[in-house]
Amino acid sequence: MSFVEDGWEPDFPNVMHFIDRENVYGCPSKLLKNAEQYPDYDAAKYHEDLNAAVRLIKLILDTPENNAQLVELKKLHPNSLLVPVHAKEAAGKNKIPVAMAVYISSRTGFEICDTIVQANSPHRTGAGEWHRLACRTEFDGVVQKGRKHILIDDVCTHGGTFSDLRYYIEKNGGQVIHTTALALGSHGDRLSMPKLLQVHLKHLDKQDEYGLKSFCKEMKLYDGNYKCLTKAEGLCIIAAKSLERARDKIFKARSEGQHRTSENIIQG
Repeated sequence: MSFVEDGWEPDFPNVMHFIDRENVYGCPSKLLKNAEQYPDYDAAKYHEDLNAAVRLIKLILDTPENNAQLVELKKLHPNSLLVPVHAKEAAGKNKIPVAMAVYISSRTGFEICDTIVQANSPHRTGAGEWHRLACRTEFDGVVQKGRKHILIDDVCTHGGTFSDLRYYIEKNGGQVIHTTALALGSHGDRLSMPKLLQVHLKHLDKQDEYGLKSFCKEMKLYDGNYKCLTKAEGLCIIAAKSLERARDKIFKARSEGQHRTSENIIQG
C-alpha cells in the first residue's frame, strides 16, 4: 500500500504518547498547562528555550513505563529515523519535539533526521478545528528514500500535522511507520478513519456536485485524496453535513488565518 495513493491503513499504529496514557480521550494535553506540575512547558513551547524543553522531556519520559514503550519501539522498528516537527509557533519556536527526539534517540539509538523542516507558520496551537483544516502545515527538505521514519510532535490534536508530514515524506520516497506525541488532544490516539466514517464521507460525496476528490483538491488537502484525512479531520467535515458547508467554513477559517498571520508579522 502507498499512503499517497491509499491513505491511512486501518491497522496503522495508534499515536504513542506519554502523558495520562490511561485517559486517551480526556484531552491529556491540558495537563501540560499546569504550571506547578510542568513549570518548563511555556518556555519550551513558546520561547525557544531548549534547556527548558530538555527538563520537561526528562520529567515526563524518564519513567519505567515510558522507557518500556521506547524499548518496544526499538524492537518493532530497528534502524528507523526520528523526524521531529520543527514548529514555528506564534510566540516563538517550539523546542519540545527536538528535545523529545534527542531523548528517544538516547534510549533507542535511532538517528535523528534534521533535513526535513517545516516551511510555513500555520499558527495552529490553540486554533479551532476549521482553522486546522484550512491552514495546512507545509514541509521542505531532503527525504532519505527507502528509510523508515518515526514522526515526533509535542501534541497530537487532529493529527493533521502528522498526516501532512507523512504525505510529504512518502511522496518523496520515504516510509512512515509510527508517530509519537508528548500528549493527546480530545480526539484520542487513532489517526486512521474507521470504516463507518468513510461511509459517511462517501455519502457526502454522492450529495455534492463535485465530489470528495475535487473538494479535497480545491481545499489543498492531500492532492485530493480524502483517504489521507485523519479520523478527526473526517469527523469535522461530516459534522458540516455537506461539502458545500465544509467548503464555506474552510474558506472563512483560511481568511481569518491569513489575517492573523498578517497581524503577527506586523507585531513582530
